[in-house]
Amino acid sequence: MANTVKTFRLALNMASKSIGRRKFRAALTILGIIIGITTIVSLMSIGYGMQTEVGSALSDMLGAGITISSGGMGGMSANIPEYVRDYVLQVPGVKDCVPVITTMMEVGGSQTMVIGIDPDQAQSLYHVTLSEGRLPRRGEDYSVVIGVSMAERLGVHVNDTITLSSTMGGVGNTFTVVGILRSVGSSGISIGCFISLQAAQSLLKKEGYVSTLLVVLNDPSQATYVEHSLKQLFPEASVSSQEAILSQVNNILNIVTGVLLALGAISLAVGAIGVMNTITMSVYERTREIGMMKAVGGERSHILLIFLSEAAIIGLIGGCAGNVLGLLMVYVIKLFASTIGLPFTIPLVISPTIIAAAMILSLAISVIAGLYPSWKATNIRPVEVLRYE
Repeated sequence: MANTVKTFRLALNMASKSIGRRKFRAALTILGIIIGITTIVSLMSIGYGMQTEVGSALSDMLGAGITISSGGMGGMSANIPEYVRDYVLQVPGVKDCVPVITTMMEVGGSQTMVIGIDPDQAQSLYHVTLSEGRLPRRGEDYSVVIGVSMAERLGVHVNDTITLSSTMGGVGNTFTVVGILRSVGSSGISIGCFISLQAAQSLLKKEGYVSTLLVVLNDPSQATYVEHSLKQLFPEASVSSQEAILSQVNNILNIVTGVLLALGAISLAVGAIGVMNTITMSVYERTREIGMMKAVGGERSHILLIFLSEAAIIGLIGGCAGNVLGLLMVYVIKLFASTIGLPFTIPLVISPTIIAAAMILSLAISVIAGLYPSWKATNIRPVEVLRYE
């Protein structure tokens, strides 16, 4: 055991000296590993953070366990008769059913998301947080609450007026701003504006129709039963549970993350080629040293350990630096996203699992890349030293 530890220390010492003697070449090799690990860590962190963010956002935005929509235009077409709510309320396990219109409208020369909902339901379902002002009261059909980013873009404040128009055309209506939203829900997502359901129906000329019915359950454990009952009751409608929608969104995010990680893997593969080249050159330059070690009794395992240690050190340095730069990259992307006004935040997630996985990947790739040239080094015979010069 003592001999093994001594051999390992000797191998690390010799590997460190070899890297130190060729600093520039080692730095370029480590840079290749850093770029690959930085890409992978930043993408994995963003992907993990976005999945958490989307889950929270969906919970806040849906505001219910089950949604019923017509299925057209991404669930934004108001084709569901409002009286359907009465039938939904009769289904066992349903606590409440809230009619909502979600649509895109023109305001200030650009499109924004508008949610039409009963003012009393907006607070309980969407968990809105106001930076100033208040929510519309019942009967205030031409009052509006707008998001803070929209308020800043239009330069409006509480008691100012804005004009909302359907994207399908029309004159539109003027609304008085009674409140400014800081965020919706715990995820901090930003919404264009809230208006009353009646005002949204009037703008779309869809009186008596809604785009979505949000079904609130007595007990979340009854979601499967209620969903099945609603599908039987409304076979032509799109009935989705919150978990199903989240699963679909996560699948899409996983595909996108997988594609981006594949691109990151290309960078890491280039770094692995650099490690193989560096170890190959090191073996070539130290042929005489290898021959002398074997001549004085050095074993093949000792030679293998020396060069694998050199590859491992490169991987360790690249992995550490890549982790730090990867998290820094997430922070930079987060600042960039907030600067350009994206309606959601990118959380800076420091996951020990991601960091550990990146370190293991960096070490494994480096050691695997250095395995072949290290094995070649063990096959050098002492007599070859005579021909080396």
